[in-house]
Amino acid sequence: MAMTLNQARQAIITRAMAFTGIAQNRIQYPNGPLINVPTEGLWCDLNILWGSSIIAGVGDTPCTRRTGIISINCMARLNTHEVAITKLADAWLAHFEYFKNGQLEVLQGQVQNLGNNDDFIQYNISINYRVN
Repeated sequence: MAMTLNQARQAIITRAMAFTGIAQNRIQYPNGPLINVPTEGLWCDLNILWGSSIIAGVGDTPCTRRTGIISINCMARLNTHEVAITKLADAWLAHFEYFKNGQLEVLQGQVQNLGNNDDFIQYNISINYRVN
């Protein structure tokens, strides 16, 4: 039986909750309680972005795969030093890339440095996944 989008969402969030690279109270989860944005150090915002569907095979009925992106926005106050946010991005990639849970396959990821806004530095981590 195919994994539902909700089951995939739950598996991704459960995996993120096992991440030890930053304190859990510094991670904003989808539909979770709002975190208090720290005045120093690092914090993250996790989002699950659904993507397109593809037909992976045809039998009696088509086999449909769903795709998407795990998006993790990492922020660091300017006085934190860029090394800390870079190490955090590396840790997120190591934690999620090539993880598999049932019919959820997490694939390769990438990191983009979005620079700073005079308050904090932001890195965006995008990790592709597919279901079924």
